[in-house]
Amino acid sequence: MDWPESSDAPPLGDGRRAVAVDRPDSVEVLREIVRRRAAEGLAIYPQGGKTALDYGGIPRRPGVALDTTALNSVIDYPAADMTITVGSGITLAKLQEVLATEGQFLPLDAPHPDSATLGGIYATNTCGPRRFGWGRPRDMIIGVSFVTADGKGVKGGGRVVKNVAGYDFPKLLTGSMGALGIITQMTLKVRPKPEASALVIAGYSRLGDLAADLARMNTSDTRPMMMDVLSPEAGYLLEAEANRGSHGLRERMWTLVLGYEDNAASVAWQVQRASAELSAGKIETHTTGEDSLTRAILLAISSFPADRIESIDGSSDHPSQSPLSFVASVRRGSVSAFLESLQLDRWLAVAHAGSGIIHAHANPLDLPEETWTGEIQRLRDAADRLGGSLILSRCPIEWKARLKVWGDRRGDWAIMEKIKGALDPAGVMNPGRFVGTI
Repeated sequence: MDWPESSDAPPLGDGRRAVAVDRPDSVEVLREIVRRRAAEGLAIYPQGGKTALDYGGIPRRPGVALDTTALNSVIDYPAADMTITVGSGITLAKLQEVLATEGQFLPLDAPHPDSATLGGIYATNTCGPRRFGWGRPRDMIIGVSFVTADGKGVKGGGRVVKNVAGYDFPKLLTGSMGALGIITQMTLKVRPKPEASALVIAGYSRLGDLAADLARMNTSDTRPMMMDVLSPEAGYLLEAEANRGSHGLRERMWTLVLGYEDNAASVAWQVQRASAELSAGKIETHTTGEDSLTRAILLAISSFPADRIESIDGSSDHPSQSPLSFVASVRRGSVSAFLESLQLDRWLAVAHAGSGIIHAHANPLDLPEETWTGEIQRLRDAADRLGGSLILSRCPIEWKARLKVWGDRRGDWAIMEKIKGALDPAGVMNPGRFVGTI
């Protein structure tokens, strides 16, 4: 079967279009659709809020888009147990609204929370600045239900927080890119909503001074829930996106953003302590009681991987899209060293310094492909020397093969391919998107 060429066909990402779109409104209907489409020889491409359609490799063979957004119900919410079970199609914003009625929240950040679904967030292992203080997505999921390529329903984990019986499907499905099955239901650990929150924003003319403060914060008496570094131009545009007046980010300086969430007295003490411990000459503090700046900056930083800011020449304060982006993961103590390897006239970067994760967008993209091939390899080598890795979260379709979206083959790919073969031997689920032959 050929790929549909009509612009009316539903998109799969990377220029590919689906032969049809299925929107099941129940797990039973979903299972029947999977069995029928697989029997027709079609691949199945799960979709939620469509916020990461171009992430990963290029779809390998024609198939259907399977829209999970109708699986969005709250299935069980025993608030006293601090857990909630929901359909995978619920958006992050809607989940937070439900939890807020009981004074709780899920400490998870994702771009476009109004449209990003929980299933999509977990399938792509999306996380943001709060990961430093609250943990990874896989630390919050304790139960999962999914549908395999042959239409069977499988459950792993459960509502009890301490559940170690059986294969750890909740963690296995996290970051699996839909290659093992379609997540239909999730049970998550939630937290009491903090009484207060605040940001400490420090500006630096030299990255070396900021690096010294990062090292100092590792022995600080404070416990920030986020510790992020913004490159000068990225900080400038993120500040503009937050629609504020002038503060440290406007001056095109390296910027350190510390975030605190706790009871009001604790937050006040930590803000005061952090301000005294930092060496930066320009420090500003903002609390939720003043205005919405803390929420605006947090949202801007969380959305950076998807916003793909392009213009850094000062001609526009409004972000647009850049088709080449990467995510590097290094040891947390090596973040500054990796940032030093960036050519700031080519990259805008936001680093979750406490977690060792760096997001960056290329700008401008008017250089030849050969230049970017060498540039990506240079940065991959830098990440490797620092004990990490680098993948391309976004890339022009025609460059994906040469620039190697997932990097060079590693030993763990064979393990992932064996798991894929066990759960989806016919390669029905999201073929081509994940590493290696997956």
